[in-house]
Amino acid sequence: MIIGVDIGGTKTLLAVFALSGKLLKEIRFETNRNYEEFLVDLKKHADALETNKAKIACAAVPGLLDRKRGVVESLGNLPWKDKHIRHDISVALGIKDICIENDSKLAGLAEARYVFENYKRVFYLTISTGIGGALVVNGKLVKEVIDMEIGKTPLEYQGNIQHWEEFASGRAFSEKYGKKAVDVEDSAIWEEFTKGLNLGLGIVCSGYQPEVIIFGGGLGQRLSRFKQYIRPYLQSNLHSIVRQPEALLSTHFRGQSVIYGCYEYAKDHLA
Repeated sequence: MIIGVDIGGTKTLLAVFALSGKLLKEIRFETNRNYEEFLVDLKKHADALETNKAKIACAAVPGLLDRKRGVVESLGNLPWKDKHIRHDISVALGIKDICIENDSKLAGLAEARYVFENYKRVFYLTISTGIGGALVVNGKLVKEVIDMEIGKTPLEYQGNIQHWEEFASGRAFSEKYGKKAVDVEDSAIWEEFTKGLNLGLGIVCSGYQPEVIIFGGGLGQRLSRFKQYIRPYLQSNLHSIVRQPEALLSTHFRGQSVIYGCYEYAKDHLA
């Protein structure tokens, strides 16, 4: 068995996979903001799933990691700082072999491998509470940009310098329009919102020149609402030496991209 742990700002998903990749069991529980209490909750659910019988586990962490020491240095939506998360999760799960990685990077890994036959250079963009990204080339995360924080890119928007995710994330959408993206069908709203999104997409294409951009996260899964406003902007504004992405896709695994990324990452390390 392989264990995946997707630690979110509000919910945590604990999943058991067969070595073949089949999802066997899963449990969702509230992510306690108190780190020690979170570990108690994790152990309780891990015991119920008998995770100690697994060979390896991978935990997805939504923040900045020191991978060498197994420490989470800072998270966007949880007050955990400088925690030895790899060791602590190992104890909670009863498994010695533990991998940790950023959640957006793992989601990108899973999605890139799903489209591997058609695209070898993939940029995964998650648009949710914030904006995150991952570059995957030939089915592998590019280590040189593993700590990218694309959502923190400073851009001029409406006369002010703001981080991209401050005006183009799912949270920004809800704050501006008073509705969640899933509830909005008005094409005028989507066209207006996409103007801000396009500013960062131009940087993604110029900096990473992906063959395909895959959109994930709650807002990213609404790609059909705003896709038509992206291509004209890229065609008009990208320089001729910058690759136009061949495709703009929504996720295959949808809300489970991260947990399937945990499986893929752990499987690689097991091999």
